[in-house]
Amino acid sequence: MRLGIIKNNFFPAGGGSERYTSGLIAELRRRGAAVDVFASRWSADAAAAGVAVHPVRVPRAPAFLRQLMFALACRRAVAASACDIVFSLERTASQDIVRAGGGCHIEWLRQRARRASVLHRLRLRVNPLHRAHCWLERRTYSVAHTGAIIANSHRGKEEIVRHYGFPADRIFVVHNGTDGEQFRPAAGRAERGETVLLLAGSGFERKGVEFAVRALARLPASVRLEVAGKGRAGPYRRLAARLGVAERLRFLGSVPRMAEVYANADILVHPALYEPFSNACLEAMASGLPVVTSRINGASEIVRPGGNGNIIEDPADIEALARAIRPFLDPTVRARAGAAARRTAESMPMTLNVEQTLAVIETCRAHPDWAVWRARP
Repeated sequence: MRLGIIKNNFFPAGGGSERYTSGLIAELRRRGAAVDVFASRWSADAAAAGVAVHPVRVPRAPAFLRQLMFALACRRAVAASACDIVFSLERTASQDIVRAGGGCHIEWLRQRARRASVLHRLRLRVNPLHRAHCWLERRTYSVAHTGAIIANSHRGKEEIVRHYGFPADRIFVVHNGTDGEQFRPAAGRAERGETVLLLAGSGFERKGVEFAVRALARLPASVRLEVAGKGRAGPYRRLAARLGVAERLRFLGSVPRMAEVYANADILVHPALYEPFSNACLEAMASGLPVVTSRINGASEIVRPGGNGNIIEDPADIEALARAIRPFLDPTVRARAGAAARRTAESMPMTLNVEQTLAVIETCRAHPDWAVWRARP
């Protein structure tokens, strides 16, 4: 089988989405599948992944135009290819199967608007990048342009059905997988007299950095917070200064070797405003960290409150967030929860994700209506 994968930016050593794509391709290649990647940007080590990279040329332009041009150019590129199945990891104009790893942008905007001023809500509505995302999303999650969808959480599936009316029986839930060898509990983690909370991910507003900083101020002075990822740190540093916890907050920036960051942390805190399924949560679990996250994070579907972590209903409920963290400040409780988290991650290896993804592809190809499902203009 020749599988075409659409990934706008293909950097195997990049962030969570890129690591996922790299792991998926490696397992597909191990199983003998030929893989073509359609990308506008890629790194030098992409060829080492054993794939054929098809350049999708997108001229310099504002971000919203690049998104649209990439989607339309991909449609032409995949039409000219010899791929048996076109599998998209992006919002694009035409594909056989799409993995909805980014969830619903419209749902993220609605969650964001709930806490925004009237002026901010107006800006969200007229922002051309958001409008481009939503236009592409309507096409991507339409039976006119997509045969089937893989959602990475049951919540994500429900959102696609609710917002776009895509048939529920053509949406398959496959939770993310992780690399249990790359991400492992630190050997001989010593007690340091302090507890390190970690928040990992770019896009600080969506990841809930503000809520984590506010919760930090309600926790003992022996607790500190590290934030790994890209974003504007200034507003949160100023907030930490006002709350008197500036010296307990550290921004690490983009980190190429996240396994080392997890090894230096004790608890992953992820009070996201919106998150389809956080790879960071699963990687942290594999690293033996209990996870405290919000219900709106699809990864909460694998969190067992009081077991391998805790769940808060509202990420902006600061006291609830601090209360969910406090039990794991006890080293004995934390060690027990970390071991349970590791077992959860061990039950969700990348190989299982690929097996389930391939099963979806084969199920779709064998379906008597597959030719109708994928018949797109």
